[in-house]
Amino acid sequence: MKEYDFVEVIAEKEKYAREGVHKGMQGTILDPRNIDGHWLVYFADPVTGADTIGIPIKEEDLKLIYSPKT
Repeated sequence: MKEYDFVEVIAEKEKYAREGVHKGMQGTILDPRNIDGHWLVYFADPVTGADTIGIPIKEEDLKLIYSPKT
């Protein structure tokens, strides 16, 4: 995985749920760094479309949906 990849959360975990992120949500990796096996993923608000939640998610808890050509 890399920056700008579109991903889906495939695990329901309390630490994600506390931030409003649940299994099945889709977001975008918006940091080029993988820190301790985690990617910083941003999720858009369904009403405004603005990126409202940005949290580190373990790579093993993500599924790649789309990777833009670079």
